[in-house]
Amino acid sequence: MMPRTQTTNPRSRVFVVALSLSGALNAAVLGWILLRHPFINADFLGFWAYPRFTPVTSIYDPGAMMRFQQALYPGFRSFYPFTYPPDFLLLCAPLRWLGYDAARAIWLLAGLAAFAAAGFAMFQRTVPVLALLASPAALLCIVLGQSSFFIGALLLGGLAALPRRPLLAGLLFGLLTLKPQMGLLLPLLLLARGDWRAIIAALLTAAALVALSGLALPPELWRQWLIALPQIQRDYFAGGANLSVMITPAANLLHLGATPRLAMVVQGLCATAAAAAVFFTSRRGPYARAVAVLLTASFLAQPHAYAYDLVTLPAALLHQLGRRGWPAQALAGMLYFAPLLLLTPWAGWCLLAPPLALQLCLLAFSPWPGADSAPCAQPQPPCLSTPL
Repeated sequence: MMPRTQTTNPRSRVFVVALSLSGALNAAVLGWILLRHPFINADFLGFWAYPRFTPVTSIYDPGAMMRFQQALYPGFRSFYPFTYPPDFLLLCAPLRWLGYDAARAIWLLAGLAAFAAAGFAMFQRTVPVLALLASPAALLCIVLGQSSFFIGALLLGGLAALPRRPLLAGLLFGLLTLKPQMGLLLPLLLLARGDWRAIIAALLTAAALVALSGLALPPELWRQWLIALPQIQRDYFAGGANLSVMITPAANLLHLGATPRLAMVVQGLCATAAAAAVFFTSRRGPYARAVAVLLTASFLAQPHAYAYDLVTLPAALLHQLGRRGWPAQALAGMLYFAPLLLLTPWAGWCLLAPPLALQLCLLAFSPWPGADSAPCAQPQPPCLSTPL
């Protein structure tokens, strides 16, 4: 395990107090949902509806999905389209046999347990795991019933296992294809490090997942999904999504009134820079640095990511509390707490792409303890060093 940093400076103590308040808020909201069973217009309505939708061959038809959900939920005037690959239905399938309240409770508790276990595998200490669970991004995930805890568990768990258990890491990375954009830059990290066993395991797992979905579901769904992807992107960038809760460069520019063409050009440039940062920091230097760069760069590379997807970002931010000067610590704190803006009248100003880009530059170019050590391809401790 990497050595700890002492938490004696005032800024760390302030962060711990803020972290405690944020964690108390998350726990209170979770308890309210589990005990009072409020009906919230949230994403979990979609996850509970997807495995019930028939005929499944029309699941990528937005009109059919809207009519189905509005019939399933009396008085419901919105809808949640199915934009995931077909194998995502395998994750949602058990919800078909559960009532709504029981399904939401199990979904939340299972996701939190998986995410906490992955966080502990990465940090091997309790307080950083509590920081992951106490984040405002986690609060959004709890309220919305999103899948980010499961996806984050696969990503953090795989990164924790990679240096010493590459086959397990590859298995988890292969399962990450359930939401493939979250692992967009992972191949670059694996190729740069030469982790061929993890690469092969990931490819075999992904292939097995596709094959399993082909046995359980109509195989034509994969063709329908590939055909639907361009339209899904056009709908997002034509006002079909709430851009204020999206955190990518393209979404931020569109929210400010930029044209879709300009937004996609800038998104492409950001994705190229993010990919280069991941590849070159993964080739040589501390593994912790490569992980932190990957977790930050992922949100600049993909065009579709929401504030609740930021549940994995604190894993890249926590180390800065003890290693950097106060400007870097302030930036990390701002990124950690920024999703709270979405709960205020200033939600439209939650533009996170610029500070994420600045955070990536700090991680990629500023000095890092152990930066002159052996290449990342050699086994190193799986946990990130933090002051907590």
